[in-house]
Amino acid sequence: MEKEIIEQRIQHFMELRNTKTGTINAMLEMELYAYDLEQKTITLAFPVRTWEANPVGNMHGGMICAILDVTMGCAAYVFSQAYFTPTIQMSVNFVKGIPSDEVLLVEGILDHAGSRMAQARAIARLQRTNEVAATGNGSYAMNHKK
Repeated sequence: MEKEIIEQRIQHFMELRNTKTGTINAMLEMELYAYDLEQKTITLAFPVRTWEANPVGNMHGGMICAILDVTMGCAAYVFSQAYFTPTIQMSVNFVKGIPSDEVLLVEGILDHAGSRMAQARAIARLQRTNEVAATGNGSYAMNHKK
């Protein structure tokens, strides 16, 4: 795929999620941090907010799952020709607590994009220390119908 097409797909993915006020996607406040066309990776930045915290002040596990899912889904969408890439299944490994004054940098890696399914991985790192906080892998349907 050409760089221009990839950038259009990134912009479409981000706008579709960030502009729908009141949705979980918009509330995550994701921003593009980096991408690599050849490696089929995309890194998104997510500020960790207090509303996302569990009772001990770290990011709630469900929020971590949502962020990993969004990033893997982004990689599956951006580096394919699918119209929509809904999640089929995902698995998450929680490595470290994530404080609410942190920014998570989540790298999504597209391992495979077939005609019906994509396989992706994600690595979430704390921006300040670059420590791995969570990892995940998932399968995404390759929906080609509008």
